[in-house]
Amino acid sequence: MPNPSAPYSLRAFLAAAEAALPGDVLRIAEPVDLDYDVTAFAMEMERAGRSPVLWFERVGASPFPVVTNVFGARRRYALALGVPEERLIEEWSARGERIIEPVQRATGPIHDVVATGAEVDLGTLPIMRHFSDDAGKYVTNGIIIAKDPETGIRNASFHRMQVKGRNRLGTSLHSRRHLWNYVQRAEEMGTDTPIAVVIGAHPLVTFGGLWKGPISTDEYAAIGGLMGAPLEITPCRTVPVEVPTEAEIVLEGRIIAGAREPEGPFAEFTGYASARSTEHVIEVTAITHRKGAIYHDIIPGISDEHTSLLAVPQEARLLRALRTHLPNVTHVAYPKSGCCRFHAYIAMRKPAAGQARNAAAVALGDDLSLKLVVVVDDDVDIHDDRDVLWAMATRMQADADVDIMRNAMGAILDPSNHAGLTAKMIVDATRPGPDFPARHSLPPEAVRKARGLIAKLVG
Repeated sequence: MPNPSAPYSLRAFLAAAEAALPGDVLRIAEPVDLDYDVTAFAMEMERAGRSPVLWFERVGASPFPVVTNVFGARRRYALALGVPEERLIEEWSARGERIIEPVQRATGPIHDVVATGAEVDLGTLPIMRHFSDDAGKYVTNGIIIAKDPETGIRNASFHRMQVKGRNRLGTSLHSRRHLWNYVQRAEEMGTDTPIAVVIGAHPLVTFGGLWKGPISTDEYAAIGGLMGAPLEITPCRTVPVEVPTEAEIVLEGRIIAGAREPEGPFAEFTGYASARSTEHVIEVTAITHRKGAIYHDIIPGISDEHTSLLAVPQEARLLRALRTHLPNVTHVAYPKSGCCRFHAYIAMRKPAAGQARNAAAVALGDDLSLKLVVVVDDDVDIHDDRDVLWAMATRMQADADVDIMRNAMGAILDPSNHAGLTAKMIVDATRPGPDFPARHSLPPEAVRKARGLIAKLVG
């Protein structure tokens, strides 16, 4: 497990992963091209059933190494939280309710190197084109830090960013959440929105960029809750925003009020290149980074990494919401077969009559992106599509156990939506009654013995 006394930095986490998970960090010394090669390597590894962190030491002509696929396996999420993998969602759910305020420092490693004015050049960073359908080179692991223009409360959120020039980025605030609200109100006041873009940080900082909660909560305090300790932050050099002292790279700048420029298409989690965009524009006023900085990329598209980053925090959020009403909910899963966004599986222990539909209704109300919710008993492995489909095949009758809601609000990145509207389906695949047959099983000791023998014979 990570050393709690070590700094909360990306490099400290990578060192912990190399020590705790042998073989989980793959260093590639062979030179690769800036565009496409990193993505192709990651996707081919995924097809082979492997998901290590990929550390490319020589990418194009860049002096910065590139690390990607950090979030391609759940065991590394658990390592970041310091818990066994089977406790990941439970622990994330519990920590999501904690708040620990950040601590401000005068400076930090993030200011080892500072470029401002004419020195600002996004071309110095290994920002790459990932898929042939992309409109250009994209920052895929940029956490935008901004402040509420009226209260000063900080928000941290992920947004794709297309390079438009030496100091210019295009972005889409398609989530329509807190940052969208900030920019909308700032534009009404005729002012730009100062921001900082964090590229490379400890996974718990990244997880904070995925946190969802009230607009009145400072998300640096939510990150502190995930860490169990205050996040150390320091003021930017050119904008009134604070950033983590241990970040690898930061882009300082502002979202320009009223400016709109074409942005996209971009390979999204749906497996399609999406041209939908709010077309906002960022002007970069400074690039700061620590000595020997690591450029941290996230493989976009329908990669294991991108989709897992959608699934894990949402599973924790939904589990917490469901247990508020239904304590016999045991597990929640957002399967990759549903893009880790549009389908959810819910497991329940001995659901009473009607409880499966109640659980599904809570899920649909909590997450507007959901199109399908399947509820099963707790003897079904909801992380295995085959087991869920087996439950549907043997415990469900379509005329009695399926409900459809029409013309509900859905995800705008769903390519099948109708002007933002979608249908929602509930499937009750729980046992029809107490006299329903039990599934066949093996003694646990026989299973343990078989697994041990297999590990000995085939590794």
